[in-house]
Amino acid sequence: MNNKEIQHALDYHEATKHSEVSIMTSRHYLDYDNRPMPFKTYLEQPRYPLTNNFPSPNLESITSIVDVKQSANSSPTQSEKSVSVMDISEILFFAAGITRVLRYSYGTYFMRAASATGALYPIESYVVCGDITPDLKAGVYHFGPAEFSLTQLRSGDYRHALASTALAEREYDTILTSPLSIIFSSFAWRNAWKYQARSYRHWFWDCGVIVANLLATTASMKLPTKLIMGYVDDMVDRLLCLETLKEASIVIAPIGIGSCPKSDSKGNNNIQKEIAELPIPKIVPLSQRGEIDYPDIWNMNQNSKLFDREEVESWIDIQKNSTLDYQQAKTKHNRSSISKQQLEQRNQNLGIENNAEPILDRKGMSKDMGTPSTMTIGEVILRRGSTRRFDTHSSIPLSTLYSILDSSTRGVPMDVFTNEGLMSSVIDTYFIANNVVGLEPGAYFFNRNLKAFDLLKRNASRQISGYLCLGQSLFSDASAVIFLMADLHKVLDDLGNRGYRVAQLEAGIIAGKIYLSSYAHSIGASGTTFFDDAVTEFLAPHAANKSTMIAMGVGVPGYKARPGTVLPVRLTREELVNLHT
Repeated sequence: MNNKEIQHALDYHEATKHSEVSIMTSRHYLDYDNRPMPFKTYLEQPRYPLTNNFPSPNLESITSIVDVKQSANSSPTQSEKSVSVMDISEILFFAAGITRVLRYSYGTYFMRAASATGALYPIESYVVCGDITPDLKAGVYHFGPAEFSLTQLRSGDYRHALASTALAEREYDTILTSPLSIIFSSFAWRNAWKYQARSYRHWFWDCGVIVANLLATTASMKLPTKLIMGYVDDMVDRLLCLETLKEASIVIAPIGIGSCPKSDSKGNNNIQKEIAELPIPKIVPLSQRGEIDYPDIWNMNQNSKLFDREEVESWIDIQKNSTLDYQQAKTKHNRSSISKQQLEQRNQNLGIENNAEPILDRKGMSKDMGTPSTMTIGEVILRRGSTRRFDTHSSIPLSTLYSILDSSTRGVPMDVFTNEGLMSSVIDTYFIANNVVGLEPGAYFFNRNLKAFDLLKRNASRQISGYLCLGQSLFSDASAVIFLMADLHKVLDDLGNRGYRVAQLEAGIIAGKIYLSSYAHSIGASGTTFFDDAVTEFLAPHAANKSTMIAMGVGVPGYKARPGTVLPVRLTREELVNLHT
């Protein structure tokens, strides 16, 4: 099976690395006359308008970001919480709705609740639900943020069919007992227009920040939510009527787990009979002059697919038998200090010579150092933007940086991360501190199990953090620049090529939480790409075997931005068609 042939993922990652040479020798240019439109517009399907009168999620923001108890690691139990059209409107708006409309002489930009690389918004959202109201019947729907409506693709209750694509017992029941699942996909050309073959990485970054909003919103609404990565790709894509080599599913998110009675039926053994193949619905083309094909994107996606139920079961079972410890610093040592002997023993366990001095010092954090926010999660999502200028004269407190990192790395409710195995995360967090009060400037590893910052290099200059992020001054000016990294060889050995999706998506979700946590503390944040090998080399030997998934800068903005608003834009289908033409 292709998923186990991990050279595909290793080759893709290597081929899409950034370096000074690759940047300088690239002949790629942006054809703005062929820029993809930001909305998927169906021409013939019926639409159901969502309501404008939804509330804002009102739980304290840091609590919402941290709350992973909603994840269904235990079997679903019956809940009295039902889901209404108002709930669905609230969830979709705060995850992927339009919060700002910016009008310029050269065009109009519809900015959304979650960030997107290049403001290109390649992620689409689909809803698979049972009967919600007499008007919103069971079916498969596409969420249109511009119309703020659901476009019907299939009529009938397809939750059983969706559950059959993720046959692992726990996930089967998780989907069946949920009133709805949201499935996120990527419309590949929308991001490849700018980022070419590397844009496959962006599928998961851009999806991850939306998922971070989704999880925080459903936590506030007390709707248990889980992320399912183990499913039969082609059947889910068929269910959503996606066009092959144009758009593909990324993750399934059942919402309100336990709200519906558990079904005793295990369904049809032939998923293809449950999900009839329909003609691809007519949509407005994304670009007037067509699309450029990037085969590396679809080769990587094809080679990380799961093709049948048996492969799904096998993939999920791999994790339960894993003995890999993805958090290098997992130990029972004292949270605030470590002796020289303990440090030497730890380095030996990591296979690092002690004279390499991977850890120069350790700064332990107290349990109560993380501070709550004065804002609700709804307020934070509306305030969130992507900072375009940091104030180099303003610093951030150590407690703020710790709170951001701690609240962002408490876990992700993903099917591959369960209590039955050791694997709870595949991401390690490193950062360069430029201007943090109470923290020596330098490069650090965030030891999340010990709640400590491990100093790896002293006196790292601002120029280094900017250089590593493609030489962008924005990331020289940031108070701290965070690198989310994974040991890809370990991840792929355990999870096959699909592990590449897991690592990139988890990093994207953590990045989304960093966005939210930063704005919850009234500072700013911005995501970025990077020189792949240069980051690893700079953070070696501690990070010698790791690859950067995504980077984030945090700091005090050098300007005051206006917050977004609850703005369910109501463009008509005709207006959307005109936008495309």
